[in-house]
Amino acid sequence: MRLRDALEPWCAAEFSGALRVIDAPGGSVYIVDGLIEYAECPVVSGVDRLLTASGRLPADAWRAALAAGRTRLRVGDELVASGLISRVEVETVVLLALYDAAHVLFDAAVEVRFEPGVRHPLGVECRLDLAEVCREVDRRKRSLVDAWPDASIDTAAVVPARRLPNQFVALTALQWEVVANADRRRSPIDLARLLGRDTYTVMLEVRRMARVGLVEPGRPGGSAAAESVAEVRARTAEPPPILPPPALLEPIEPVPYADGAELEPLPHRVVSAGNGRAERSAPIGFDDQISEEILLRIRAGLAALR
Repeated sequence: MRLRDALEPWCAAEFSGALRVIDAPGGSVYIVDGLIEYAECPVVSGVDRLLTASGRLPADAWRAALAAGRTRLRVGDELVASGLISRVEVETVVLLALYDAAHVLFDAAVEVRFEPGVRHPLGVECRLDLAEVCREVDRRKRSLVDAWPDASIDTAAVVPARRLPNQFVALTALQWEVVANADRRRSPIDLARLLGRDTYTVMLEVRRMARVGLVEPGRPGGSAAAESVAEVRARTAEPPPILPPPALLEPIEPVPYADGAELEPLPHRVVSAGNGRAERSAPIGFDDQISEEILLRIRAGLAALR
């Protein structure tokens, strides 16, 4: 099951907590009232590296903010209070880190565990709808394919070309950083962590340079991070089947519980049984790990707490 599919029922039920990725490379997605607040993955740059490895913030300032705000979930506020960075910059870096982790994890077939009520210590209220994050992940994947179709270049060592295709070459600042730090062992993933850049942007620039003959892929798997991403891609799940339009949805009868209360019915999908009859399938958006019965019990528990 893809991570984005595992997130769907928790977001639909407007839960708050952390969905932990059990399989390698690991990571977490934090949701608040069904909205995605933050995502992290150890193979890409988090907020700490995006701020410190890039030189935007001294490492001591990050450690001080982390120590002062971790327990109160105010690390972001502490960074702003230091006067070294603005709130807009903090929120921008949070978005970069969130989308970077989502780009690696959302289409991976992984085992997950949900921990209710868990919040990230950053405490930055930058909440996004699941569908919005999925659209951005899909856009990034298309951009990478348009730049260079072979995804193996993302996990192979970056090797500058021995001869330039033209007499004059123009590089962006980031492209120059990549070429200057390419040691024939570091992959785009490794270079992003080294430079404190978001992984997607480095991947995109390397693919663009490969297209015009400035760099070429070297040996695959230059580091544990690159090997981990390659492994994730190798076991990426197939996309789910396309669901019928909303006009073909019909409700089921409410489910009574012991106290006599009735819960709001869940939409079902109408499918053809092949004999001219229509039969009701499993609820839309649910999978084998989170069944209709489980979600109904979750909702019942929440209703009892209100």
